[in-house]
Amino acid sequence: MTFVIVTLSGIFGMLGAEVLVNPYQTAWLLWMVPLLAATGCVSKSVYTKETQRADQLKAQTESLASQMQALQSSLGAAKSENAELLKTLDAKKGELNQRLSELTKQNQDFTQKLREAELAKEAEIAKLKGSYDQLVSGLKSELEAGQVSITQLKGRLSVNMVDKILFNSGQAEVKPEGRKVLERVGEVLKKLEDKDIRIEGYTDNVPISAALQAKYPTNWELSTARATAVVRYLQEQAGIPADRLIAAGYGETHPIASNLTPEGRQENRRIEIVLVPIEVPRYPAISAPSPTPGSSKQ
Repeated sequence: MTFVIVTLSGIFGMLGAEVLVNPYQTAWLLWMVPLLAATGCVSKSVYTKETQRADQLKAQTESLASQMQALQSSLGAAKSENAELLKTLDAKKGELNQRLSELTKQNQDFTQKLREAELAKEAEIAKLKGSYDQLVSGLKSELEAGQVSITQLKGRLSVNMVDKILFNSGQAEVKPEGRKVLERVGEVLKKLEDKDIRIEGYTDNVPISAALQAKYPTNWELSTARATAVVRYLQEQAGIPADRLIAAGYGETHPIASNLTPEGRQENRRIEIVLVPIEVPRYPAISAPSPTPGSSKQ
């Protein structure tokens, strides 16, 4: 009997931790314990103790099996989630690559348009420079006399003429010598078909005399009438299309010199011819119907 008890204890002692993870060994032990008990080789206390230990081992085995099953389930869920994440990542990578391709194309298009705009600007400046040179050559004597100034700045070309070269004091009719100047200016301006021509009239701050107030109540009317007279000459005599001409009167509101001196007031009395970009789209001109007797404006 002692030999059997020692052998049984030795079996459990030798197997020890292995029975915790090997269900086959546990089953074998559970089968051996009642067999040994049936042969009457062990005492009841030893049998009870070993039976309890076998039950504990069985419970531990079942717990470990359950944990393993839970871990395998978690592993499967993690693999599935990982696969979905990889799928989403691939989709995002595709979207980002497509967006990168679109941005690259947009950048290339923008660079191309910017270069085209720069070339167009350079060509425009070169064209204005040619017009500037022609004006300087055609108005050489007036420039030397200080009656005319020509400026070209940032794509803007302007001709500034003192009023006395074009008009008598307080008048808005172009003088004969003024017509000669406008004729030379018109020859150059007519070639610039991609620009509008704005004629701006300015005065000093001296009020209109009583004798002229019936015709020009203020400097507004005088400056506008002078600008309109220049526009009409450029249209009718120089042949510049009317839809490229603009008349504007500024009166005394934009002085370029002090009105406290005669020299300053003379500078402020001026006509400026400015080339500006075409802002309003052009439509084909429609001829007006021939007037019938009695239908003219009264």
